[in-house]
Amino acid sequence: MKDDDLDLRSGDWQVLDAFDDAESNLAFQGIKRKLGMHQETLSRALHRLESDHLVERTQDGYRLTQRGTEVIHDSMRGSVKTSKILETYLPSDVSSTEVISRLKYTWFSTLRWLGYSENNGEALLTWVTEDGSTQVKARFQGNRLTIEISSDKESSDMGIKSAHELVARIIREYRLVMEHLQNTHTPQIAAETERASAS
Repeated sequence: MKDDDLDLRSGDWQVLDAFDDAESNLAFQGIKRKLGMHQETLSRALHRLESDHLVERTQDGYRLTQRGTEVIHDSMRGSVKTSKILETYLPSDVSSTEVISRLKYTWFSTLRWLGYSENNGEALLTWVTEDGSTQVKARFQGNRLTIEISSDKESSDMGIKSAHELVARIIREYRLVMEHLQNTHTPQIAAETERASAS
């Protein structure tokens, strides 16, 4: 099927535009919240997009196919403003993989889970604000963390506040992982010390 043969409705384009890149896996509920779309309308749009081989279902939600990526690239996209809120380094003695697994699929405060992508050693976790107006993203690359917000509005106080809530949540998860590691190692160290003093 040629791209010229596509008969996409405006809702289909909205769904395609929800994907930031080809690697994004977006949850159904996350797309629904981001677009403010009725569940049945979204379900029908996704079904049409799957039939046209523009999106595919994965274990983490939905993602663009190669064809979907090309169609979006060739179309005019709406201007979405992305702002970097924070860039920092996290403790290197804690694996970001474990922290990421604790953050994936979670809802908290004003943030609702949208999706996840992984590409070239970089993990990108994305949430959307309750009103669907702003995406808040946590980008992990090794022990470097970048927090960004994307919105079609000029400025988003709610997005900035939500970004700081996300930072607080990430720090909390790092502390929990660190405490777990310390508690795991403490009995082992005590046992080793006891064995060494007995010999």
